[in-house]
Amino acid sequence: MRKILLVIFVCACQLVVGQKYDYQWILGYPGIPGQAGNTTVMFTDSSADTIAFNRNIELDNSQTTISDSIGNLLYFTDGARIYNRNNATMQNGDSLNFGALWSDYFHGSTYDELEDMVGLPTDTSGLWNLIHYYVEYNSDTEPYLYAWRIEETKIDMRDDGGLGTVVFKNKILIQDTIGTYATACQHANGRDWWVLASQSSSNCLYTLLVQPDTVVQYPMQCLGGDYKSQDAGQAAFSPDGTKFAWVGGRGGINVYDFDRCTGLLSSPLNLPFYATGSPSYNYQFGLSISPNSRFLYVAQSFYILQFDLSATNVAASVDTVGYIVKPQDSTQEAEGYYFLMQLAPDGKIYVSANNSIKHLHVINNPDKKGDSCNFVNYGFKLPYYNSFGLPSYPGNYRLGPLHGSPCDTLTKIDTTGTDTTGVGIRVLREKILKIYPNPANDYTIIDYGFTDWSMGTNVSMVITNAIGQAIYTQVLPMYSGFQKLDITQFAAGVYEVVIKRGGGVVASERLVK
Repeated sequence: MRKILLVIFVCACQLVVGQKYDYQWILGYPGIPGQAGNTTVMFTDSSADTIAFNRNIELDNSQTTISDSIGNLLYFTDGARIYNRNNATMQNGDSLNFGALWSDYFHGSTYDELEDMVGLPTDTSGLWNLIHYYVEYNSDTEPYLYAWRIEETKIDMRDDGGLGTVVFKNKILIQDTIGTYATACQHANGRDWWVLASQSSSNCLYTLLVQPDTVVQYPMQCLGGDYKSQDAGQAAFSPDGTKFAWVGGRGGINVYDFDRCTGLLSSPLNLPFYATGSPSYNYQFGLSISPNSRFLYVAQSFYILQFDLSATNVAASVDTVGYIVKPQDSTQEAEGYYFLMQLAPDGKIYVSANNSIKHLHVINNPDKKGDSCNFVNYGFKLPYYNSFGLPSYPGNYRLGPLHGSPCDTLTKIDTTGTDTTGVGIRVLREKILKIYPNPANDYTIIDYGFTDWSMGTNVSMVITNAIGQAIYTQVLPMYSGFQKLDITQFAAGVYEVVIKRGGGVVASERLVK
């Protein structure tokens, strides 16, 4: 019995440990020496850092980058091959999505699609499901490229000395013309994953439940406005898992309520294409939802739009919070027309361009209304050029189970062997708080990555001095995992860093200046 309890405990811990899978992004593409190469964006503080490293691999189209539970690079893929942390093709990792579009250029392989895959952890440490699209090329159709089927690939990072092996690849789950790009939301049990994908040129969506050992196809859901294949745009779940949305080039925006227990959509809302006075080739393509799940952002070619999902009239709440401008140094790069959007672990939303530039645009405070969201053109500098792509991720790796719901059914055992339905383990994990460097002089990183946001999102950080006076207070961005803190103004001494939810203490740790 003791061994059984230990196994259950270890498996249960996996449900809450995996919180930093999106902490590294690999961008860019190889080309002319000194002008192009790969960039690794490492979210180690609130502003993120970049490392220039030319892997000689094209990562401007189909792609995702996966880190381990503490943020170290695990594997990445360009849609054609899966690469390990040493930038080599993983064992059996070649010929992903093998077909007419699978290409092998002099600088490496690539797959000519966007936002078409998502990496999903299982309850077994190191075992991953990769759900991806296969696109068939047909020059006699319009558009020329369309997703033909949805496939599954399984990766075991425990093999090959921790470099990983592809257990199987390209297993067909759905064979049909598919529209919107792959996206996922964690099931209310905190282990399984819902994946939604639209049928091309219809208002119907496929619903898949990805479990550790199998993928179950649920009945198709048909509601909301029609999806046009030529209007393919991004799709996203809200970070709290209550909303699902997709955007089309000129097909408008569909927003739904989402039930994490059943996978059902409801209350469809269709927002039309918003003509903003831009040239006729303006398209709505990118989409993201703020960390507090209130604001929906849409990237048109020339404008960034914000919608308030809490408004009585969501359509009337539309606000233009960004518009394209020429870069300050126009000799180095062209205007970066808005394309894809991705919510990052630092609580900001990054926006790629559909042409080659050395920047990402940034929404610095996406939880705030209107211009207070602080959108900045060319706000994040890259050492090399990037275009089109950003890594594809689920709505939120840090969502966790839905506490108190009928679907939070996975039994968990705490360290004493007592059945606590998960509460004991989650509280134990939440007490993990890391501060580094410590002692520190100029800055320190406060890592609260194990915070269980599903237990409440009113989370703050309070720092007190030796006599208990609060000298610093900050409301933490929802579903974030760390903050870089400037402590140059702190006097030398010992401080207490406290993470609070509401009035209760989640974790505390000492900081020495």
